Amino acid sequence: MEIIQAKDKDLIEILYLLRVCILDMNRKGFKHWNSAYPDMKSIQNDLYKGTIYLLKDRKVCKGMVTLSDTEPQEYKQINWSDHLSKPLYLHRMAIHPNWQGIGLAKNLVAFADNYARENGYNCIRLDVFSPSKRARQLYEKQDFHEAGLFHAEYQQVPYVCYEKIL
Repeated sequence: MEIIQAKDKDLIEILYLLRVCILDMNRKGFKHWNSAYPDMKSIQNDLYKGTIYLLKDRKVCKGMVTLSDTEPQEYKQINWSDHLSKPLYLHRMAIHPNWQGIGLAKNLVAFADNYARENGYNCIRLDVFSPSKRARQLYEKQDFHEAGLFHAEYQQVPYVCYEKIL
């Protein structure tokens, strides 16, 4: 198994992974990812910036994550533990439904942790759709701590922001 930086040639594979994950989430009652988000323009922008990483096993893409130093607008209202820190933002983590529950998400979080440490970041920040108990447990078990809530303009249910100090 390997985690590699995505390239332009991986766009179709990424969009397929996201589509399968969106359908699975929607079937489970989680509608925060849909045909509008994540959108192709955001994915293409992430590819251009080199911020998408793919988890592959024998050349099969089983998951992805975006790691960025750009703070989302919604995060500006959160009372983070240290406003002077150099944070890494973890976004759009997805594991193909066929391979969920076997530790691949934990591998991506560990990758993000190592990436942050190796590149001089001193914390990792992210958000989770609040009804997603499995995702929240994943991060809490990896020493992330709840930092606050925000409401996206298109969602009535809040997102929980998490932070891990490195």
